[in-house]
Amino acid sequence: MKVRYIYLLLLTFLCTHQLSAKKMPIFPVSEIPEELKENADAVIRLDETIVEINSIYNLKYSYNRAITILNESGDEYAEVLASYDKSMPLSNLQIVIYDAEGMLIEKVKSSEINDYSASGESMFSDNRVKQYETVQKNYPYTIVYSYNQTLNEYTSIAGWYPYDGYRCSVQASTYKIITSDPSCFKHKLYGSTIEPEVKNIKGKTIHYWKASNLKAYKYEPYASPYSTRGPLLICAPTKFQYDKIDGNTSSWNELAKWFSKLNQGRDVLDENTITEVKEMVKDCKTEFEKVKTLYEYLQNKTRYVSIQVGIGSQQPFPAQDVQDKSYGDCKALSNYMKTLLKVIDIPSYYTIITSANKRRDLDTTFVKNFGNHIILMVPLQKDTVWLECTNKFSPCGFLSSSTDDRTVLAINENGGHLVRTPVYKMEDNTQNKSGKIIINADGTATANITEECRGLQYSYLAGLSHLSPEDQKKKIYNDLELPDFKINKHEVSKELTRIPSSVLKLELDIRNYASQSGDRLFIPLNLINRTSKAPKKVRNRKTGIYYKREYCDTDSIQFTLPDGYEMESIPEKKAIESDFGNYYSEAKQDGNKVTYIRKVEYKKFDLPAERYDDLRNYKKAVVRADKAKMVLKKI
Repeated sequence: MKVRYIYLLLLTFLCTHQLSAKKMPIFPVSEIPEELKENADAVIRLDETIVEINSIYNLKYSYNRAITILNESGDEYAEVLASYDKSMPLSNLQIVIYDAEGMLIEKVKSSEINDYSASGESMFSDNRVKQYETVQKNYPYTIVYSYNQTLNEYTSIAGWYPYDGYRCSVQASTYKIITSDPSCFKHKLYGSTIEPEVKNIKGKTIHYWKASNLKAYKYEPYASPYSTRGPLLICAPTKFQYDKIDGNTSSWNELAKWFSKLNQGRDVLDENTITEVKEMVKDCKTEFEKVKTLYEYLQNKTRYVSIQVGIGSQQPFPAQDVQDKSYGDCKALSNYMKTLLKVIDIPSYYTIITSANKRRDLDTTFVKNFGNHIILMVPLQKDTVWLECTNKFSPCGFLSSSTDDRTVLAINENGGHLVRTPVYKMEDNTQNKSGKIIINADGTATANITEECRGLQYSYLAGLSHLSPEDQKKKIYNDLELPDFKINKHEVSKELTRIPSSVLKLELDIRNYASQSGDRLFIPLNLINRTSKAPKKVRNRKTGIYYKREYCDTDSIQFTLPDGYEMESIPEKKAIESDFGNYYSEAKQDGNKVTYIRKVEYKKFDLPAERYDDLRNYKKAVVRADKAKMVLKKI
């Protein structure tokens, strides 16, 4: 069935409600090409976005979609979610469901559509979501829906990415921008050579992109971020006005100037607070010490809430409001921290960032309003300090894996510029395990283990420190991969330095550490931090292999051997080098003591798909090495 024909059928039904499913089947499964069913749990039959730009004050979206769910695993793609608020009202939401033959099953009633706050526990938000989750269990079925939205103020334009996720193919996807002034927006396409069709109709210019018959992607281990595959179109207004403040995207500095104007007058504190702030830092000897003191004051005084009401979605609340009320969102808390530093004459930059662990990096050649988060950059004389102002436990100057190593827009009173957040190196991101294990003749053992995690590996153990002792113990039982053990004692601590560290100390009884066979005892050298499996085999891999960060794990474990046994065999030294990482292990005997040393370096890489087998071979070699055992024999 031709895309245009499908589209006409869809529009006819959604606009008139008069089409009878008995007379004309809608999106029958038989019309899906076989190649689109391969590796697919769902097929997007038609996805259309229409953007109508009427002025710098008014923009309208129309969304039309039909998606066929092939099996139970595809149900996640059947959910309808439509966000809205007072500044972006939603209208004409219609949902219809068809069976495999394209016959009508149900027209969803408005009373069946959930409507709830999108902000969870937020005290200040008019963000809402309309949500519908079908209960269909007869597969395949097709869900068709559409809705419209109008924005009377906007600083960005939604782009186009035809794919929804893994195991979801695309039969037809289109994106249109309609405007009487083509110079009012700009665009850039990645991952495809699709050229837009451009037409002029009755004084309106229409830019039209379309993609069809895009096969489903399978999940592949060590794949690059999903958004880097397939066509991606980004758009932005060339000029805009928000809260009566004019802005443009001619340069990053011009965009930063708009943010700066938006924030003007919001960095004022009363005299009592100013006096208090100066008193707090009067004994500090360095600028960093001053920053740290005020940052910890912020953490202790305030809490994070999401604020998404009107202009609050773009503009921070005044610093004095945060001082008085002791809460704010990322914008308000970062602006408040900026104001505290201003009191003691330390300049800082309100910084726009995209917070995500896996994401496409910012294209510095395409200026647009981006980001979903605000942090603070403090450029000291010999160093730059980065502050995550929403986290009550984050160390001063340390960023997490959701904000490190990416391009951001740093804003001051006069504009701003692009900078890069810190890259944490291998020597920063370490995990060190040391300890003593006493092996008994029956295979049981007692162990004293200390684990220290630094840098980006710090978070797991640091998270433990925020739990009660009993909850800490439950999590350790759940996460520690030992056959059968009892925690006799545990202790969690952390050190909040620029490269923070967290420490876990354990005293354990382990029932089946060693295994007996006749007069021999088989003792694994590494049950505490082993690599247990290699990534799966992938035939005809499509995506390159990718690993974002560098880490280093080291282990030093001393074993005390049981009386009445002698060493029969001990593994030889093992060294493996590769483009993906390096591995080293060695066991040294000294009387009844054996010291096991292991070091694994995880390298960052971005390599073509044909190197995947090399990666697997390296990982398999590490798995084999980690299975090494020493063998004791009864005397």
